[in-house]
Amino acid sequence: MEKTMLKKIMAVLMAAVLGASALAGCGSGGEASSSAAASSEAVSSEASGSADASKPLAGQELTVALSANFKYFETVTVDANGNEMYQGLDIDILEHLSQELGFTYTISNMPFASLVGSLQAGQADLVISGMSYTEERAQNVDFSDPYVAAKVGCLVREDSGITSVEQLSGKAVACSAGTNYENIIEKIEGTTLRTFDGQAAVTQEVIIGRVDAAITGATACKSICEENEGLTYFIIDVEALDLGSLNTYNIAFPKGSELVPIFNEALAQMKEDGTMDAIVSSWLGDDYIQE
Repeated sequence: MEKTMLKKIMAVLMAAVLGASALAGCGSGGEASSSAAASSEAVSSEASGSADASKPLAGQELTVALSANFKYFETVTVDANGNEMYQGLDIDILEHLSQELGFTYTISNMPFASLVGSLQAGQADLVISGMSYTEERAQNVDFSDPYVAAKVGCLVREDSGITSVEQLSGKAVACSAGTNYENIIEKIEGTTLRTFDGQAAVTQEVIIGRVDAAITGATACKSICEENEGLTYFIIDVEALDLGSLNTYNIAFPKGSELVPIFNEALAQMKEDGTMDAIVSSWLGDDYIQE
């Protein structure tokens, strides 16, 4: 308990530092005051620290693939000049890694189902997009160590009477195409899987009653229910479903990428010095800080 409390205190202090830095750089109007927005253009060498030749990836420009429709993790808006601006937990982690390792990056936004293919085709150097390790994906790409633990929610209409996983048997359950939530639904006995392109489409199917429920991240469920009357959600015990590593998020790389150990070391350092907890807390809250 004391260890957990200490980590939360450290996270709050780190969040304050990150927040001050972000406010100095991006002004008002951001989704979260503790997070600076990242442009789709490559980050400047000065900002990323790539001029420091002592950093392991100094001078390298990486292409980062993501699907910017996962609230709190990665979203995109367009500013007055038509520039795409990305925000979220994954963006903050990416920005910190670029500074610590010395690389610049360009973001390539695409449907989630296309992310693994982009690595296989050599169109991206890495994927950071709320992606979980699965055995099927691991046949085609390599993964970093987990950087955050996920919580999974089940979105339903308030009048559905569905309050547990057991009650999903015989029901049509939806999720975004290509996500690990497909695997979760298939683990729930008696369900019929329905997939759609993006969370907005999935939510609409629940609202109009063409599906009985939807599986997505608990944070997304919370946001959706705040924005749509008549919807509610409950947390799924993923351990009870024997999902393995489907309840963690990892960075993906092409098979055999030399970047994996470099990023793993940097992620470990972020966890050790409190940076990771601060970023996670600023977007998801203290409940997501790992003990």
